[in-house]
Amino acid sequence: MALLKSVKDVPGIDFYEYRDNVYYNKYQYRARFKLEGVRYTWYNKTPEDLEKRLYKTKPAYYGVRDEDRPTVIANLETLKNFITWRNKRKTDKKANVRVEFNTVAVFSSDLTLLKTLESLGPDLVVDYTEAQTSNYVGVKTFAKEPKHKYRVYLKSKAVQNNLIKDLKELIDRSPNLYPCASLDYWLQVGSHQSIVNSWRFRYTCSTHFIDYDDESTLSYLALMHGDYLGKRYKLEKRPDPV
Repeated sequence: MALLKSVKDVPGIDFYEYRDNVYYNKYQYRARFKLEGVRYTWYNKTPEDLEKRLYKTKPAYYGVRDEDRPTVIANLETLKNFITWRNKRKTDKKANVRVEFNTVAVFSSDLTLLKTLESLGPDLVVDYTEAQTSNYVGVKTFAKEPKHKYRVYLKSKAVQNNLIKDLKELIDRSPNLYPCASLDYWLQVGSHQSIVNSWRFRYTCSTHFIDYDDESTLSYLALMHGDYLGKRYKLEKRPDPV
């Protein structure tokens, strides 16, 4: 599960979301806003189609509910502007638009483009989130002083090629990488049998981790097997009670 954190000192960004990958493995930013009635834009190719839909009753699933019609009429210009903006993205492929009931999420690596969403309507409130995939999610605290300073978890992901053998050899060559006992066992056993024979060795496990003391130590591991690395933490002793 990703961790969302509010930020106040980054111009143009309201939140950081710590994730294993950027959005859709492609986009750095997400913009979100609520717009009452936006679900009625799903089947409309043009702004004019939405106006026609306002008073169409057949088929039943296509029309606007009587109780929703005043809201849709009140937000009509903003909704029409949204359809135009959405259609441009279908052409230029610079963003991915997702609508869930009355909430819109737009994913893009162009923050300036996302900012243009604010011009769709006078009352539109948009928040912006940046995906963080290389920084630390947070701090893990322990009752006693931890043996090491940092920890990186693996993702839960299908094993490809000779990952188990290669990862074991890399850790064996690196005295500054400290796998947890369960990961060490998984690598020891998995490197000596075919992964076809056991489901246990077909996927990496998100509870497996590697500790280390120097931030630069992880760089080569990330270079070789970065696709399998997940969340990173700093390790600290829990403050003594006052």
